[in-house]
Amino acid sequence: MIRRPAMLNERKEGRASFIVLCVLFALVVVILVLDLLRAHYLLIVEVKGDSMRDTLYGGELVGGDYEGGDVVYAVRGKDAERGEIVIIDTTDSAAYDPGGRAVFSASTIIKRIIATEGDCVRCVNGVVWLKKAGGEYEALDEPYAKGITPDFAEVRVGEGEIFFLGDNREHSADSQEVVAGGYDLLTVDDIVGVVPDWAVAIKGFSTGWENFRAAVYDFFVWD
Repeated sequence: MIRRPAMLNERKEGRASFIVLCVLFALVVVILVLDLLRAHYLLIVEVKGDSMRDTLYGGELVGGDYEGGDVVYAVRGKDAERGEIVIIDTTDSAAYDPGGRAVFSASTIIKRIIATEGDCVRCVNGVVWLKKAGGEYEALDEPYAKGITPDFAEVRVGEGEIFFLGDNREHSADSQEVVAGGYDLLTVDDIVGVVPDWAVAIKGFSTGWENFRAAVYDFFVWD
């Protein structure tokens, strides 16, 4: 029986180790490049809570906070249109109170734009009706909506304002509660990102990738 020289085995093992290191290094480089691109164009948002189910999964409540929700990409600087999902900063609104004494206790929320400047919107018998500026009322087709939308009287959306709802209508703090509480509607300036349809379509990938990226980062970077 002919034995393989030990030197050849060592070379083979050395090449395998080198290849593994190269792959890991390339992976880290890719992650860093993507991080640079994201820093300028994208927000990485972990969905928390039930207000956007079943469109987006908000995780499970663990120790007072939601964990394990979808991670989605939001585009910075994009003008939001009716029907789009948006990321909203609530901190400039009187309807925000971190102690839970107002409509919003979270500083950042994710909702869907229903009406914009100049529109009128109302809900009758669970159906949302929208009258665009200069038009007539039309019932919205909302295949994304879950549950029954609570009825609300006509709301006129003023200059620069937005009216938004969560897709899970029975479990969402949104513009209908803002109006009912006597607060002013939030504005387009409060929108910090738009979640386009493609970002929703790849939510499974983005969730897995971002969790993997975080694990790799934690492996290579520590205090």
